[in-house]
Amino acid sequence: MKSLGIISEFNPFHNGHKFLLEQAKIQLNTDLHISFMSGDFIQRGDASVMDKYLRAYVAIKSGFDLVVEMPSFVSLQAAEFFALKSIVILDKMNIDYLVFGIENISPDDFLQGASKIIENQNSIDGKIKSLLKEGLSYPKAYNIMIDELVGRDFVSSNNILALEYLRAINKVNSKIKPYPIKRIKTSTKDKLIYDECFASSTAIRNNLDSEIYKLMPAISFEKLIDFRNTYQDFDEDYIYKIFRYKILIEKSPMTTILGFEEGIDNYLYRLARRNLSYKSFLDEATSLRYTRSRIKRIILNYILANTENLNDIDISFIKILAYNEKASQFFKKLSENLKLVINKKDISKLDSNNLLIHKKMIEASNLYSLGINRDIDYDFVHNNRPID
Repeated sequence: MKSLGIISEFNPFHNGHKFLLEQAKIQLNTDLHISFMSGDFIQRGDASVMDKYLRAYVAIKSGFDLVVEMPSFVSLQAAEFFALKSIVILDKMNIDYLVFGIENISPDDFLQGASKIIENQNSIDGKIKSLLKEGLSYPKAYNIMIDELVGRDFVSSNNILALEYLRAINKVNSKIKPYPIKRIKTSTKDKLIYDECFASSTAIRNNLDSEIYKLMPAISFEKLIDFRNTYQDFDEDYIYKIFRYKILIEKSPMTTILGFEEGIDNYLYRLARRNLSYKSFLDEATSLRYTRSRIKRIILNYILANTENLNDIDISFIKILAYNEKASQFFKKLSENLKLVINKKDISKLDSNNLLIHKKMIEASNLYSLGINRDIDYDFVHNNRPID
């Protein structure tokens, strides 16, 4: 059996995602196709446009066999830790290939450039420290150094995240083979729709009320419309109110929260006092040093009390969001290194540390449910059966 994994958000699932999976199937001739997918909050610190179970259902209907939920504290971290923790789990699942999209350059050029960057990492780190002292954010400083080493075409958020996957594979000495596939017709940073059939997730989210049905598989568009007709759009100001309460009134310490650095708590406290809306707060908080995504992530980690000690836990389970009959035939192999959590009864298999991670995943989902005005504990009422 040959298997592939794709680290994903599917926010929402669109034709570019389907193209990536179909090309991977053709080129690699694999038997099992796994999506390791962010839950209800994604790496930019945003809420997903529809919940994790619907996005997982769409993924199965669009050609995947199994969708595993990324632990919430992993999805709310910077690229380095996001990639590392994801690879550690996928390595335990014994997948053969990690498939990911790249842009601007060919797969061969990407792999060569990535190898050059990894080989010169110590030199890059030294120069980044100098740029950080000048007040630049880490991502900006990192992009400048990569531009100097391998060229401007390499620098994109998609390629930088893909680079972190390769670095993580090397770090854990994984047997996973990286397999880049070049995106077509779109770029991750696109905010507008330029093509009849292909657009970035960002562009689709920015144009939800326009004619986006051609940009997505029919099942994805159908479920997106159903979800938006059932629940209200996620209320970001609700999140901001919780944050302001915690930092201004409760005065909960932030020092152990994921993403913390010295001084950021006082910085956010001052801004929260004088900004009544989340938008104005984010506009003022975003700077050369702090990206908008980083601010959003630390706010969610602060609300959810995601602390740095979570990174030290050896994750020994996977939470399955959706699967088909074919995937169920491989559950025995998948359970060699990991416990499978499919339904509520499976939670009893977890030790105290992994129970904490599962609890954090449920809390993130409950926060999402409150933000769309849905009852909490949806994870426990959702029926997780094989999808035809």
